[in-house]
Amino acid sequence: MQALRYSQYDPFGTARYSAQGGAIGALGGDFSSTLVNPAGLAFYRSSEFSFTPSFYWVNTRSNFMGSSVDDSHLRFNVGSLGMVMATTKNKSNGIVGASYSLGYNTLVNFNNRTTIRGINNNSSLLDDFTWHANADPENLSPYYEQLAFDTYLMPFDSVAGGYWHDMQIDGYGQELNRLSEQSGYIGEYSISGALNFSNLLYLGATAAIHSVRFYEDIYHTETDFDDHVVFFDRFRFREFNTTRGWGYNFKFGMILRPIQLVRIGASFQLPTYYMLTDEKYSDMNSYWDNGSGIDDAQAGSPNGIYDYKLRTPFRVNAHASVILFRMATFSAGYEFVDYSSSRLDAYDYKFFDENDRIRQDFKPAHNLKAGAEVRLKSLYLRGGTQYLMSPFTDDRNNADTWIYAGGLGFRTDGLFFDISYAHSSKTEVYGMYAFQPGSNEVSINQVKGNNLMVTIGVKF
Repeated sequence: MQALRYSQYDPFGTARYSAQGGAIGALGGDFSSTLVNPAGLAFYRSSEFSFTPSFYWVNTRSNFMGSSVDDSHLRFNVGSLGMVMATTKNKSNGIVGASYSLGYNTLVNFNNRTTIRGINNNSSLLDDFTWHANADPENLSPYYEQLAFDTYLMPFDSVAGGYWHDMQIDGYGQELNRLSEQSGYIGEYSISGALNFSNLLYLGATAAIHSVRFYEDIYHTETDFDDHVVFFDRFRFREFNTTRGWGYNFKFGMILRPIQLVRIGASFQLPTYYMLTDEKYSDMNSYWDNGSGIDDAQAGSPNGIYDYKLRTPFRVNAHASVILFRMATFSAGYEFVDYSSSRLDAYDYKFFDENDRIRQDFKPAHNLKAGAEVRLKSLYLRGGTQYLMSPFTDDRNNADTWIYAGGLGFRTDGLFFDISYAHSSKTEVYGMYAFQPGSNEVSINQVKGNNLMVTIGVKF
């Protein structure tokens, strides 16, 4: 899952970028050009500083065993912060302009909160622990199976020679509650440069450092609400995962303006190479009926730390814009990214099985963007949309994402102010655990993201 989590980007950028669905790869003239096509910086004629705060909230609806539960989460975010320095030369041929930029863009916001609740007549999280324990009885995971054994939830039958749990004997039907909270981000710190050749060809490049912060807290409870399981009352399992790290990548782009009204662009992003550190801690509590003779118990895992590397896919983009007499622009973009090409590696483990699963479970994606901008003197009206194709080979996990956006802009000679709102919608299959090899207990979740952004800028 890490390979996909840190390979999918939905950049925040500036409010102008967001309002036009990110389709500015050939349009240029915006700090967010560093995200999609750094050649767009060459359209600057003056220098600027801009700051984009963002309010991001996500609404989720889980569907599990016929039960639907709504939840939401709100966070403040920095969409972008950057400076562009531009110079122009008083000539019409050769290098007639140059620009460079320094700044920050948020590539991914991990903030999410999902609550899952329902009567589970099919399985238990203890099934996951039991079949893993029986597959390798001498090596119980200290983060999962060992906790269940230490809290008396998964005893060992020395006669049968295997681990078991009470619901396998008395039947399922327990109430399941799971809360999953995620937070964090991937941020890009970049330096970019671009050149304008004869107002015809524009070339640019970006060198970037990525900062990764991911936090996940899982609270899983199963309760014998109708007292049909002998002795057992409930258990609670908690899991805390953290990923920190950094990576680096490079982007290259070009834009061709064959006539004044048309701009055609292309860009290429090399794979990002991440150095990541995972930290994990989990604990488990068991509670038993009065008179059962079994004491309530608690067990915790050690604090686990593991370092590894991740190579994300390369990205290829094509862009086009039409500018109508400085009154309106219409832009479109296409992105190709092959998620099956991601690879994990470490100094002490080669992830052969995991990389095979990446090849099998993920596929190339074709993402589309479109946007428009209409100018009414100092007022700009904007709208755009994005289609982000599902990265999964299994059609049952229909994770296609649609994003719809719009916004306004006000510009004077020295100042500008932009505001945008973007709404995204997707359906995801959230896997909680595997109750037997190849069979997962899942919740079907509707995820709707909302992003309100404001960009404040100064030209100088």
